[in-house]
Parts: sequence; structure tokens; C-alpha cells
Amino acid sequence: MIQVIVTTATFCAHGSTPDELELKAPAVHQMDYETELFIDDMCIQEMHGVKRVLHPATKLTQPVLNSDKPWEQVRENQCSRVYLYGTVMFDEEIDKYRMWYMGRMGPQHGHTIPGLYIPRSTDGRSAMFMGNRQDRFGRDFVENDVGNLTCYAESEDGITWHKPSLNIFEFDGDGQNNIVWDFHGACIFKDKNAPHSEQRYRAIGFCRRYRNIFLLTSANGIEWDDSQWLQPLLHRSNEGMFNITWDSRQRLYRGYALCQQKDERRSIYYSESHKQSGPWKELRPMLLPQKQDDAVGKRKYGAIQGEYYNMSGFRYGNIYIGILSVLYVTGPGAPGMPVDGPMDAVLTYSRDGANWHHFDTERTPVIPRGEAGSFDGGMVMGVANEPLIEADSIHWYYTGSRETHGRSLKDKVMSIGRASWRLDGFVSLDADAGGGVIETVPLRLPDGRLQVNIDATKGSLTVEVLFPDGSTQPGFSADACTPIKGDHLRHTVNWNQIDLAQAQQPLRLRFSLRWAKLYSFLIIPYEAGAK
Repeated sequence: MIQVIVTTATFCAHGSTPDELELKAPAVHQMDYETELFIDDMCIQEMHGVKRVLHPATKLTQPVLNSDKPWEQVRENQCSRVYLYGTVMFDEEIDKYRMWYMGRMGPQHGHTIPGLYIPRSTDGRSAMFMGNRQDRFGRDFVENDVGNLTCYAESEDGITWHKPSLNIFEFDGDGQNNIVWDFHGACIFKDKNAPHSEQRYRAIGFCRRYRNIFLLTSANGIEWDDSQWLQPLLHRSNEGMFNITWDSRQRLYRGYALCQQKDERRSIYYSESHKQSGPWKELRPMLLPQKQDDAVGKRKYGAIQGEYYNMSGFRYGNIYIGILSVLYVTGPGAPGMPVDGPMDAVLTYSRDGANWHHFDTERTPVIPRGEAGSFDGGMVMGVANEPLIEADSIHWYYTGSRETHGRSLKDKVMSIGRASWRLDGFVSLDADAGGGVIETVPLRLPDGRLQVNIDATKGSLTVEVLFPDGSTQPGFSADACTPIKGDHLRHTVNWNQIDLAQAQQPLRLRFSLRWAKLYSFLIIPYEAGAK
């Protein structure tokens, strides 16, 4: 696996200097039962002999979902496009993986989809559909002449996907299709405890018919109803993904949107709400392209500038993880197409979900593009709103494009791939044969056992418990610690004849490792047991 070593910890994503946004831990860091990753220095007081290493995803060599239906193509064998602008979840109730993705036919596709396909107006007024300029609720049509469609797929294993025939909308007079709506990306949420069963599933997305962001409800995640919330959640005229995540700690929905003001670069804007139905705060700028993006793009691709095309972010333990797609503009696109250039997916992070930082100045791809001509050789242009986190791994589904951004429409082929990491595996602190040491800031720990995610297949790890001044607490020396060897996702740290509960708090931890990779640490409650 490719590994990328960086020597710096945080970089500002707003145009401020790193010093202005330096992440400083409090005098005593209050821990809970969540995982602590080593993406930044929030919990680190000092370290030496170790390097912070980014671990790019392991990808499947072939897409998990291709465009093979006429409602996913402009015409046969031309412009085949499916996007993971949406959600993938494992639904325990039906014991299946479920995917809501976007198919796109493009303008002048020549098909009919009553209720969804709205031709563009030619007279400057609202669009006309089946003799009407408004829907049954009195809302003016705008248009959906590019054929943005929300489609549905299922899988037993998350790799082989099936597109069921649903008979919800007619495509050219035939209901044998998997079309469920026409959002430009649909973020799906399921609430098993919803007071009304017909609203257990909810979808939020940009609807081109009305040029705004709306909320839908459903009993089964397939048949959707827009009658409960007729007004838009947010006013936004330009299409683009609005990726939403639920922050369970803050009890808050967070939204990350592509926005582009007139004559400005594409950027990522932010909104939040305590309820899916709102009120949502007005979208505000969150991540703006920097001079560093331009410098990286020029050096790597001969690009003119960098732009931020898409971002998904979510809470992972005590930090927020994001994947940002950076478009490196190399020049104009083909006739009728926007600017051209490749797109890389890079790692971002945040400590509050609203203020984000780049992982490194080199904008190293965390989901690398494939070789030229492969399904994702031109762009990795967005990921699902959240990844799937399983017992031992993380899977994040993404949109891969064979071509770069501005290639001729007839040549475009877009598919959906799957990128994977070990649990907690985005970044590690690594030591070689010379050994290394990581010392935390003073911590106040809840009752429980200390566990680590460590790959010491060729080496070992020991942990000491220190007083805040750096001296070792009695009974918690490195010699008293049982050395940890091997590769473990969750390994309990043990000391001879003594329990962590006997340590004096606040305390510091000293990790000493040799030929090892340390990914994370956490406290687990005693009742959770130990491995």
C-alpha cells in the first residue's frame, strides 16, 4: 500500500494562516469513550522518532456500479453517468446494503418521465409540463432538462449491486426501472423510532424542478412523498451536492454544499440545523480555495487554479473526517462544456464540524485516481455523505470518472467505486527500528480500560502512565506494561498487578513504539469487556 509521510499537523482551509488557526488542547483534556485519532496534535504534547503517515484507500479495481440503463445515459454507448451523490447504508431491517445514487441523462435526451422530466422554458416564463406551469401544490416549475434522477440499488455484500424494477415512475411508458425521484443527490436518513411509520425514511436534496433544497419522507426508502414539506429547506439556485451528516454528540445536522458565486471559484459552504425540517442556517462560506491549491495544481498538472468541487464530512470519534474533491483547472473544456482538469480527493478534518483544515500542504489524495483510461483515472469527484463503518473496516463509496472534467459529453463515463481502510486507518504515527515516543497532554479519563489500534507485526508497543509533570506513576512504567506485539484493531493495555483505575488523574500517556504503526487509542467501559 502507498503511504504518504507528512511532517506537519494542520493547515487552514479558510485562507487564514496556520498560526491563526493552531489547534490548542485545553490544560487538561477531558476524554470520553470515543476514539482518539492522530490526525492532528490536539492530544499530543510532544513526540519524537515518529512520523505522521497518511494511508490512501485500498480500492476495488472495478466499479461496484456502472451505467447500464437508458435513464443513466444520453444515448446508447454515449455519456454513461452514475454518481454516488447520495447515501449507502446497511439496513438491518431488510438485511441488505442500500444505495441511493444519481443517474443523469443530459440535455436533449429525448425520453419521457412523467412527473420528473421538465423541459426548459423558451419564453422566459416558468417551465411547461403536460400543459401546466405549476405542480399540484401551486409551485412553479423551473426545469429538469438534464435528467437528474435519484435511483436505487441493493446488495447482499456491498460489492455486487442489483437495480430492482420498482414501477414508481414510467420511463418512456414503462415502469420497469429503479427511478425513485429527481434529486441532484439525495442524503437518506432512517429513524426506526419515528412517531409516524410513513416518515421513517427521510431524504434531503437539491431538486432541479424547483431549483431549491427539499425534504421528502418515506415508509420504505423507495416510495417518496414531498407533500409534508412543500417549502424549500434552503434557497439555492445552483445545482450541486448538499452532503448532510448527523452529529450525534451535538444533536445537530451539518450540511456541506458546493456553491459558486458569480465570477468566483467553486467553494464549499456550510449550514446546520437541529432538525431535518429546519430551520437551517443560511449557507455561509466554509472552505475557500487557497494559493497553495494553485501551486500544487500548477506543479502536478500544469493547472491554472484549484477549485473545491464537493465535500462530505462526518464525526469519527472525537474528530470530524472529511473528503474534499479538488478540481485543478487546466483550461477550457470541449465546446459547450465547462473548464477541464483532473479532480483529486483529499483528506480534511475538523474539531467542531464547521471549521475545517487540510491534512497536508501537498493535497495528497486519500482516494488516489486510477491509471489513465481506468474508470476513475480522470476524477474522483465526490463520496457518499457518510462511509460505512463495519467491525474491522471503513468503506466509502465514491464517484469515479474515466475522463477529466471538461471532456466532450459524448465521451463521459462515470461509475461508482468503493474505497476502504482498516478501522481508524486514515492516519498513523509510525516508528522504525530506532523507536519513537508519543506523549499526550494531561488527560482526565472516564472509568474503563485503555485500548489501542496498533500494527506491531514486526515490532512492539508499551504504554506508561505519567503524572502531568512527566514523571512515571508508580506501577505504570514501561517495564510493568505487557508489550503489545502483532496487528490489533482493539488491544487492551495491561500493567502488572495494577489497573488503570488506580492511576492518579489528571494523567499523561507515553506510547513507546518500535517498528510499529499507532492509529488510535480509546477508553472502553469495564462492562464492555476486553480483547
